[in-house]
Amino acid sequence: MKITDIQFRKMTFTFNEPFKIAFAVIEGYDTLVLKIETDEGIAGYGEAAPLAYVTGDSLDTALTIGKEYREMLLGKDPLAISQIHAIMDRAYTGNTSIKAAIDIACYDIAAKKMGVPLWKYLGGSDPTLVTDVTLSIDTPQKMAAKAREWVNAGFTEIKVKLGEDIKTDLARMKAIRAEVGPEITLRIDANQGWNAKDSIRIAAALEELDIDLIEQPVPDWNLEGLRQIRDASRIPIAADESCHSPMDALKLTACVDGMNIKLMKCGGIYNALKINAVAEAAGLFCMIGCMGESKIANAAGMHLAAATPNIQKIDLDVTFFAQGAQVSGGFESVGGKCRLSDKPGLGIEIDDF
Repeated sequence: MKITDIQFRKMTFTFNEPFKIAFAVIEGYDTLVLKIETDEGIAGYGEAAPLAYVTGDSLDTALTIGKEYREMLLGKDPLAISQIHAIMDRAYTGNTSIKAAIDIACYDIAAKKMGVPLWKYLGGSDPTLVTDVTLSIDTPQKMAAKAREWVNAGFTEIKVKLGEDIKTDLARMKAIRAEVGPEITLRIDANQGWNAKDSIRIAAALEELDIDLIEQPVPDWNLEGLRQIRDASRIPIAADESCHSPMDALKLTACVDGMNIKLMKCGGIYNALKINAVAEAAGLFCMIGCMGESKIANAAGMHLAAATPNIQKIDLDVTFFAQGAQVSGGFESVGGKCRLSDKPGLGIEIDDF
């Protein structure tokens, strides 16, 4: 099998309402969707969803480098995924979102070639999973009310964006827990917004609220801070922005209880599997998260999670509160309960590509 063409298309999505995190307010996002065509008539879809202050690249750089990768990869075998990554890595360091897009499309092709859904191609046996849904930063009262809306819609796991002053953040969590009751799983994502001392203080105060985990409480560079917080906290500590590569994962095994894998940060499924292997060997759990993505990248993350038992926590929720271009298939959901498609590959369909 050989790659005969790679086509690109920009897609725009808007949030139903502005989404606030510790270091930004996001109203929508653009992604770069690509289609890899082959000489056997099998095509695969992928998606680049860069976020400059996390991935270090942009939609413009993704498209520019993507066009260069097109010339490098024409005639190459999309099933030879290690060779594909070697070619991309030799040409450019970083730029992980466009690498993820090409990677996802190659895995889509591989599973289609086998005639099986991607979750089965990756070794999975169960196409069902449960994802959380994320709350934007707001007042304690508004966040509690929004949490109630999501619970009423069928979600049983909620991730809460924090990362401002710890007094207000603690008030937010108390209001949310009081509103949703003890049966709902609550996770926290501080998005690098606290320092180590404040993180230790708020972690101790949060213990009575039965918090599932605290994600990236300190800046990405502060591995020693992560270690100090993990050692002091009874709540599991997970790295997100600190974990981009398998090499990062190796360093983090001494600092955290778990790692949030995002395909856009690590360059796709190929490296995600490596990160998970490092974490699992060290006895750490993984979760799978997302950027501003369509169903293409979200479905890829779900297929990976369904096939990887050590990915124990799912945070693939952006399509639940965004509107935009027509991408269908991949998975169906009722509340946070998702079932992956039985169609070959990602099971994705795109209008007018």
